[in-house]
Amino acid sequence: MVKKICGISNIELPEIGSDPNFVFTNDPLFDTIVLYSSEGNVINVNSWIECAHYVKGGWSNTLIVESGNEIILYGLILCYLSYFIVKKFLVNNAS
Repeated sequence: MVKKICGISNIELPEIGSDPNFVFTNDPLFDTIVLYSSEGNVINVNSWIECAHYVKGGWSNTLIVESGNEIILYGLILCYLSYFIVKKFLVNNAS
């Protein structure tokens, strides 16, 4: 996945882990890539090492939206349409 998103490099990925003091060095020859976390966070990476580190940590160049709001919206629309369909058939059959 690293090769697909970050490109091919002969640089060896250093052991960064979760070191809060590690500083990624900007590589002017590396085109900035936007990565997304599963929570929807966004980061711009400016070096192959930074890109590889985040991709190995589960970040992707594809935004995956996971939201329950669509389910609620579709449920309300379904209830609304069902109400009018049932009302129309009950009113027509009662006449």
